Amino acid sequence: MTLAFYLFLFIVAAEYVGLGNFVPIYNALPIPLLISFVISLRLISIYSFKPVLEFDVAKYYIVFVFLTAFAMVHGLIQSYAIAPLKTQIGYFMFIVIAFYLIENKKNIFAFAWMLVGVHVFLVLLNFNKLGHERLGSFKGSFFLGDGNDFAWSLNMTLPIAFFLFFSTKKFIFKMIALGGAAFLLLGIVGTQSRGASLALLAGFIYYFLYVSNKKFTALVIICMVGMAVVFVAPSNYFARMETISNYEEDTSAMGRIKAWKTATEMAVDHPLLGVGAGSFNSAYGRLYRKPTDPVRWISTHSVYFKVLAEYGFPGVLIYLLIIISCLKTNNATVRLIERSRNNTVISVLWPKFLNWSIVSWAVGAMFLTGIDYPHLFLLVGLTMSANRIVKNTVIDDDEPKIIKPWDKDVSKVKNDVFS
Repeated sequence: MTLAFYLFLFIVAAEYVGLGNFVPIYNALPIPLLISFVISLRLISIYSFKPVLEFDVAKYYIVFVFLTAFAMVHGLIQSYAIAPLKTQIGYFMFIVIAFYLIENKKNIFAFAWMLVGVHVFLVLLNFNKLGHERLGSFKGSFFLGDGNDFAWSLNMTLPIAFFLFFSTKKFIFKMIALGGAAFLLLGIVGTQSRGASLALLAGFIYYFLYVSNKKFTALVIICMVGMAVVFVAPSNYFARMETISNYEEDTSAMGRIKAWKTATEMAVDHPLLGVGAGSFNSAYGRLYRKPTDPVRWISTHSVYFKVLAEYGFPGVLIYLLIIISCLKTNNATVRLIERSRNNTVISVLWPKFLNWSIVSWAVGAMFLTGIDYPHLFLLVGLTMSANRIVKNTVIDDDEPKIIKPWDKDVSKVKNDVFS
């Protein structure tokens, strides 16, 4: 499966870099979708889809994708559901591929180094935009064009860089990982995104409370990060952060609050299914905009309120269950590793740091609308693969390991076409 795995790394890297912006033919042809489809189909034909369905988080995501598809029947603008549906199906294949192909410690590290390296490259590519006026778009994929979205992705990746720092044994690689974390931190602060700053703070609080077993060391690291933020922050960074407490005087913050109120109104009017995937802006402009409102179209500026408006109350519950189930699965993986440390092949830090990434992503999602960005899909796939690795290697004295049908197939795929 070596070739398939490295093709997957390439697709993910190209997706974040926005390779189509530099190589137009990459966007002209559905290359990543075709490669993902072929790999996913091959993996399912070998292992079956049953192992994926053993995870509640996968089931929740399938239901969510189904709700998106159903919006083509009931939505306010039914055709608007097509684009998010295609994206969600494409990224769901990321979950399947990550689940099966990130199957050992080596692959975990390869994926982690790739993800951190790509984001460091993006920070360097957009270095001239950091610390200046928040104007213009960032270079990268479509989901990184705005400074807030750019910092959101960096926040999600920062814990992965720290995982590499703590888990890599060679000093030179530790320093490279630490340098990567420093670049990601510089990028987050340089965008001057208030939501990203809150996500950064929430992530380090989670790290201190639930990830680190050495609280003094964690406190030292947090203090060092705080000093680094003070040192690299642009002159108007802290003035911008102060507007969080004075949100009534900030037009951007008040615009968000108005959007959230409108999203709630839509959910109350359409409680079971919402206005349909992709239809929030149209519903606002056609049905909810008041004569005194200055603009015809607005964004929800929140994943949760967007889901609430477009999918209704059941939809937002399903979405929250995706996040909660991820956190619970990683915690279960941590417990499995801690019960049988001598029998595991991956570090207990991996699921812990994945949860840090999920928390940072989830806090950032309060202020951004990227339902169909790849971040959460990848975190779900990594979460499921970590649990699968541990379950397949841990031998619990109280609960003997059960060899499952798909485990027996492993020897049959050594000479697979992707090997």
